[in-house]
Amino acid sequence: MKKLIILLLTLSFWMPVQAQQAVDMQEIPQGAVVYSLPRTCVRIVAQAQYTQFTAGPYARYARKFLGIDVPQENTTSYRLTHIEMTPMLEADPHQMYVADVSSKNISPWFLQLTSQGLVMLADSRSGTETKWRFPSMSVEPEVTDAGLIANIKQEQTTLYRSEVQGSTITSVPVQQSQLVEKTLEERADEAARKIFQLRNKRMAIITGDTDVIFSGEAMGSALEEMRRMEEEYMKLFIGVTVTGKSHLAADVVPDAEKTKYIVFRISEKDGLLPAENVSGRPIVLDMSLIEGNIPVQVRANEQAARSGTRVFYRQPVIMLLRLLDGQQELLQARTPIYQRGQVLNFIIN
Repeated sequence: MKKLIILLLTLSFWMPVQAQQAVDMQEIPQGAVVYSLPRTCVRIVAQAQYTQFTAGPYARYARKFLGIDVPQENTTSYRLTHIEMTPMLEADPHQMYVADVSSKNISPWFLQLTSQGLVMLADSRSGTETKWRFPSMSVEPEVTDAGLIANIKQEQTTLYRSEVQGSTITSVPVQQSQLVEKTLEERADEAARKIFQLRNKRMAIITGDTDVIFSGEAMGSALEEMRRMEEEYMKLFIGVTVTGKSHLAADVVPDAEKTKYIVFRISEKDGLLPAENVSGRPIVLDMSLIEGNIPVQVRANEQAARSGTRVFYRQPVIMLLRLLDGQQELLQARTPIYQRGQVLNFIIN
């Protein structure tokens, strides 16, 4: 069965004995099928881009050793970059009917309507199941000096031992070497010195002020390796920034009365969130009737309907759908909402 996004007219066949009653599957006559009138489901798909910054372990010393100011706190921010709103059709479980397609008058009509998606069979579904897709942000990157800066250093200390010479006790200095852990500032100082050393060496190679002669591919490889090493040391001061995208999808099935729906929420810190999570600001779907499209209530001629088979159809209401972020309008679309419309009929003898 074809999936139709927008339909102007929906027809369906109805057996008078079972009009708008719950269908008992054991009472379905031979040659009949169970079907439903379609209803409109609005699918919202949102995309947000996140920027995740991880501060370097030496950030507080960037001004002292490198003369630059860098952020010292880890941050994560989101912004809405893309959003789509698509109307779809699905079977309305509150509008189920039984049609006897064995009739010569009905069968050709019914087969044509089902092939075009104007009637939903009980085992068909044009819409898709609602799914929340939460942000799948990458693991926060770790910025560490492991493997770049030695964590310990050798330190000389002077100890004193006492020596007795006759009646005099003297202190004799003794030099002792021991390994101690470097402070964070000492490691930052060492990393900064290596950065400047690499820059000086790179400049010497470029200007030819070196005892080693580089040419062609060898020079390019040497400069690239120095650039990579400098970048690794710089990360210890300036940190690392990672960007990516997260997606979320939700379905909204409008009812007969409600005009505003919170589709999802967004937080600059936590990203795309489900509607139930009040930590983000709401993204609201607002529905309103378009001027000139107010439905007119039509009363069917019940006396004439007894003389033949009634063919029912559902006249949708054209509504203006707007997606709002506070006072900002993200997008809008004119959409037929079938469940807001009136169910009408005509006669086939």
